[in-house]
Amino acid sequence: MNLQQLDHLLALAETCTFSRASEKVHLTQPALSRSIQMLEQELGLPLVDQIGKRNELTPFGAVVLERAKRISMEAHEMRRSAVLLTEGATGTLHIGLGGAPSAVFSSPLLIHMLRHQPRVGLQLRSGSADVHGAALRSRALDAMVVTYRAVVPREDLRIEVLPTMRSGFVCRRGHPLLKRRKLRLADLRRYPVISTGVSDDIARLLVERYGSGANPQRWLHVTSDEIGALIEAVRSTDAIFLGVLATTRRLLDSGELVELALEPSADLSAQFAFITLEGRTEAPALGIVREFLSGLAQAEKSLMACPTRT
Repeated sequence: MNLQQLDHLLALAETCTFSRASEKVHLTQPALSRSIQMLEQELGLPLVDQIGKRNELTPFGAVVLERAKRISMEAHEMRRSAVLLTEGATGTLHIGLGGAPSAVFSSPLLIHMLRHQPRVGLQLRSGSADVHGAALRSRALDAMVVTYRAVVPREDLRIEVLPTMRSGFVCRRGHPLLKRRKLRLADLRRYPVISTGVSDDIARLLVERYGSGANPQRWLHVTSDEIGALIEAVRSTDAIFLGVLATTRRLLDSGELVELALEPSADLSAQFAFITLEGRTEAPALGIVREFLSGLAQAEKSLMACPTRT
């Protein structure tokens, strides 16, 4: 028995025909058939039944298939480890980012890697947690960074929660609300409030803090994953942005946007998760990315402890 024979069995189980399986593993059909037959002879039991034009695994074949998957994965990961150790801090990382994490991390991460790890290629992809999860499992991604609340824990995922980051309400410089000495949630609701979406946890916190009328379903005007478009709308209109403050960091620092301080304070926050595939060998440079993102989140957490309005 060898790894090639197991890979041949995996291909046959996936395609259900010898012709397509032979194309998949780049063998002639007779050669693939001999490989499966030799595996059956060594194991002493049939692995495949031919039913019409289809080939289906026998009950014993199904048991062998599950073990073959694990053995094949371990073998491929061993080869991957050797390649990664040979490359060192080189190669290309593929990282999926959710809407808010993309707005927070993309630019700083690109600058950091270009300055300090110029030999590492970096491909950043935007999308939902579900899309990134499928790509991670198919090994098209090395890691994904998404809103922690959007993640369903699974045994095959390694989930590392990044430091909590503050969320809040943001408006343009010169907004009429900035003339008021005290701001209530009801004052904000006189203007369009836009967001990437409000989680159930945030909605529950707002209701607990401000009453039943604070349920975002009643007053949230626009929701979109395109944070750039939302922020541009806030810069150009009297709309108010509700979301992670780090997404507007540059404009907050320049004074073009201003955080609105409610009384009582909303004390909203967001958490992102850095997620990899459990058991998969990591590229050395992925640890650099993880450490940088965690440090960036921690720095943002410590920033703006007391929001201002002017």
